[in-house]
Amino acid sequence: MGSASSNKNFTVTIVGGGIGGLTLAVGLLRRNLSVRIFEAASAFTEIGLGLSIGPAAHRAMPLIDPQIREIYDSLVTTHADSPGYESYAQTWFEVVWASGVHEGDLLMNLKALPSGQTTLRRANFLEALVNLIPPDIVQFDKRLEKLEETADGVNLYFDDGTMAIADVVVGCDGIKSKVKEFMLPEESKTKQPQYSGMYGYRAVFDMDEMVQAVGDQRARVSTMYIGDGAYGISYPIMRAQKVNVGLYILNDTWDCDTWVRPAKKEDMLLDASKMGRYWKSLVEHMPDPSQWAVFEHPALSTYSRSRVAILGDAAHASTPHQGAGAGQAIEDALVLAELFGDSTVRSVSDVKAAFKAYDDVRRPRSQRVATSSKEGAYLLCLCLDGVGDNVEKLKEAFQERLRWLWDLDVQAHIDEAKHKMAEHMRP
Repeated sequence: MGSASSNKNFTVTIVGGGIGGLTLAVGLLRRNLSVRIFEAASAFTEIGLGLSIGPAAHRAMPLIDPQIREIYDSLVTTHADSPGYESYAQTWFEVVWASGVHEGDLLMNLKALPSGQTTLRRANFLEALVNLIPPDIVQFDKRLEKLEETADGVNLYFDDGTMAIADVVVGCDGIKSKVKEFMLPEESKTKQPQYSGMYGYRAVFDMDEMVQAVGDQRARVSTMYIGDGAYGISYPIMRAQKVNVGLYILNDTWDCDTWVRPAKKEDMLLDASKMGRYWKSLVEHMPDPSQWAVFEHPALSTYSRSRVAILGDAAHASTPHQGAGAGQAIEDALVLAELFGDSTVRSVSDVKAAFKAYDDVRRPRSQRVATSSKEGAYLLCLCLDGVGDNVEKLKEAFQERLRWLWDLDVQAHIDEAKHKMAEHMRP
């Protein structure tokens, strides 16, 4: 179960083996904590296509474990992977007018210093993280049904009829988290994942096909296309061999029980009708007209209770409009790993104080990120109150939001959490 430090008399049980859960596990193992993981699937799997993190999460990675940052940096696609575009190395996205009198014009070049845009396939990152996890600490096919806290620990009951007893539990089991349902039973009844008022179309293009559709620069430089009630996004992946593409539409109605519903080519053409020549061309090439609902999670009152805490999407699933979801899970993992690894944390009682401190610092930031991300959809669709399509206000809003998200003093964030933990430990 991982090598345990001599002054730690507890094992950390992680429910869920996605990127958040594995990142936390790696950080805890590096700090010589005892760890075990229960994963519902028969193997580690990751849903989704591209993954990109901002500068704050990029700085957090080596503090969790230097190997995580080394893996990430070895797998990413950057603008420098396209010959002739090395000068865009620090560009996160170029923001371009999709239509109207400015159609095709550049609004601004958003820079993420020093890394710029870094993207990779989620599955590739997960596969590499798995190699840092000792196989003997993982149990697969363990789908959690319920938790029950007793005087001796937390009982975990699985759908195969087995159970386990945990000292402390961290739920990394996604937006439909069972751990969250146990931790906040009454609140969870009213705060289920909900439709955010936007759906999208997604596709992956070969780079040659993308160049044919929109030209070389728009294909090779990550681009946000701002439009009237809709916006588009594209960024290169797989060493610039392919391009991830998404078109997002503001629409209050989602009359479907599933998160994906079939559509017709005519639906996509209609949704893109106000998006100008670039998107007219892209839609003609997009093969799958399925619509993907963008869901979000209402803000929770706490991320911890007693011996249990939640991390990543289980705690604060947000919309994708700032590309910050995975980054927030990484920041969560860093704070928890640093708190658990602190020399003052020896017992379950100390862990409870650590969980409270984690909630104190991570909940305000991650919930503000979720709020800002939802507002970001309206910003990109040119209908955010007080901004609209005003050029100067758009530039100011983009810069202000991203500076706050990216300029986090990561070490100060950790120090604040440790200070809060010390307060919670006082008699």
